[in-house]
Amino acid sequence: MALICIRCYSGYMGMTAPFVRAVMATRLHDMVLTGLAAALGAWIAPLGSPLGGAVAGAVLVTMLRLVMPKGDWLWQGERLAMPPDTRRIAEDNTVLDRLPLPVLLLDAEGQVTFASAEAHTLLARDPVGEPVATVFRAPAILAAVDRVLTEGIDETVEFTALRPRRRYLRATVRSLEGKTRAVLTLADVSEVHRLDAMRMDFVANASHELRTPLAAITGMVETLQGPARDDTANRDRFLGIIGREAARMARLVDDLLSLSRIELQENVVPTAREDLRPIVAEAVSATASLASGNGNVLQVALGDGPLEVRGERDELLQVFYNLISNAIRYGGGDRPIDIMRTEQAEGWLAITVRDHGEGIEPSLVPRLTERFFRVNKRESISRGGTGLGLAIVKHILTRHRGELRISSTVGEGSAFTVRLPRA
Repeated sequence: MALICIRCYSGYMGMTAPFVRAVMATRLHDMVLTGLAAALGAWIAPLGSPLGGAVAGAVLVTMLRLVMPKGDWLWQGERLAMPPDTRRIAEDNTVLDRLPLPVLLLDAEGQVTFASAEAHTLLARDPVGEPVATVFRAPAILAAVDRVLTEGIDETVEFTALRPRRRYLRATVRSLEGKTRAVLTLADVSEVHRLDAMRMDFVANASHELRTPLAAITGMVETLQGPARDDTANRDRFLGIIGREAARMARLVDDLLSLSRIELQENVVPTAREDLRPIVAEAVSATASLASGNGNVLQVALGDGPLEVRGERDELLQVFYNLISNAIRYGGGDRPIDIMRTEQAEGWLAITVRDHGEGIEPSLVPRLTERFFRVNKRESISRGGTGLGLAIVKHILTRHRGELRISSTVGEGSAFTVRLPRA
């Protein structure tokens, strides 16, 4: 009989333990709310007496708190009734879920037991419950995880992820003690790889662009010093080639230096107020002889009123000089070039340089601002182009918090629109 009583008591205590802990977990605002409800009930006295009204108000608030999700007394009691390890793991996972980086937790078998919200976003899936070999199909990361789980050695590796799209990821795997044996953090380093590739391409292109005229100059000098030493008939022709190639090298060096200087100041926003009207007029004047020699007529239509922006005068002059020069070189001879103001949304100014040449294939338009990109390399070199003019324009406008918009139709011409915020 005593044994039965002890079992009944134990069962009763097990059933009531969450409620007991709930009372222990009662917060100050819960008690204040219950007291106010009891006082209101006593004042209304629906049961005919102040005591009955107070009891009714307290019971009503208690019932409401019991049915409210996440924060009621019962939930607090259940939370406290959890085993300490389970409660600690739940709290740790909540912290990891709030970190601004992708985090995965792995068990001894290499299975994902937890994935943070950032990991879900990066992987575009929920990897929990899957082996790491299913989540990442890259030998480098799988080998790193295996070494961490078997030898306890921390690893950092970079690998290529193909899903949901091709990216370069850096994984840091650290060993842990307990049920969770490893923590894996991820970083998307695709942009770093892209910039490295651009830097390598830039160095290779710059070297090639400089090597070509240098080889021509060297060849002509050797010819003049050797077989053509006394060839007065061809001497002037050779010297003319040397002069053109030297000028080409000078233009290329100047553009490289300009691009480097602009990139160094790209995050420094100009503060001076400048009127675009005299700047455009100076650019037109500077290119007038080039336009005249090519048979182009520069038609300027900027309307009335000032065109004030925040900017650096020399850089803005270079923008319009480069755009007008390009229109003259590649827009065709004996054709007009329009330099006009175009309407924009409130707070913006825009000036468009439009030619009436052959136009550009739509697929090539996005690449026009790449360094050393040319639609027709032979024609560009013959016309004195360096392949850096539009790249310089893009970087200058980025520094001025503006943008370059390009539209082109094959057979009709191209339009380059400079958009800048008003001062």
